[in-house]
Amino acid sequence: MSPPRVLLAGATGAVGSEVLRLLRERGHFVRTFSRSAKNAETIRPLASEVVLGDATRADSLGEALAGIDVVLSCLGANVALGTAERRSFRDVDLVAHENLLAAARRASATRFVYLSAHPGPGYDHTRYIRAHLDTEDMLRASGLSCTFVRPTGIYSALGDLIDMARWGVGSVAGDGTAKANPVHPVCVAEAMASVTEDGPEIVTVGGPEILTREEIMRLAFEVVGKRPRILHVPPGVFRFWSALLRLPHPRLSDMLEFVAAVTTSDSVAEARGTRPLRPWFEARARQ
Repeated sequence: MSPPRVLLAGATGAVGSEVLRLLRERGHFVRTFSRSAKNAETIRPLASEVVLGDATRADSLGEALAGIDVVLSCLGANVALGTAERRSFRDVDLVAHENLLAAARRASATRFVYLSAHPGPGYDHTRYIRAHLDTEDMLRASGLSCTFVRPTGIYSALGDLIDMARWGVGSVAGDGTAKANPVHPVCVAEAMASVTEDGPEIVTVGGPEILTREEIMRLAFEVVGKRPRILHVPPGVFRFWSALLRLPHPRLSDMLEFVAAVTTSDSVAEARGTRPLRPWFEARARQ
């Protein structure tokens, strides 16, 4: 039996591009769906087909799901603090997946695999996490076979720490003792690819090292070869700015609320990942 035909949404991201590579190595037909024409050009040589569109616009999906058996979605709003996009995570993530799900059902797809987020105690109430969990609930209620891959922080979300270290001053929310085991994007991609055809409803993915938030910041300084200068910022500062920006910049407000909660709470999941953080930081520092 030939492998199922896959639509991969978010194929140009850190995780999505690795999922594409893995699926093509395994012989899958993979149609990619991305918003950026420029980024899509980087994956065109590997993808079976490339479709451009914005999943937050239902009319943008067109025939992207035609003939597709499985949807793998690595689609999600950018978590960078400096993003110019103002829409909230809910207005992007939930709306995009409502549209993808509707198109998948019209095309008679049978399975949906979603890159979600690990909802640890202490931060599972945040709007960022709720957008993911509400998306899970919507997909779960669809009747399709579903798997939700829930990583802890992905290394690609820690790139700003290298920039801080280069500037000579880093920041940590609170006392920096909260623990986390962030995970390499390739390890997350491997988890996604492993459940393409079947799998449990929830797969949690953590990295191999449990580090405090301060240890992660100090590692960034080590990699760039600078003496650590770390400011401990009261979490209330992030919450204050989150409240202030709720109307003018919902995305940044959501992100600041999440940062205040997640960096002062333990975020540790099963260590499925095998790749340590230092080599990823070193590669990021060379860019």
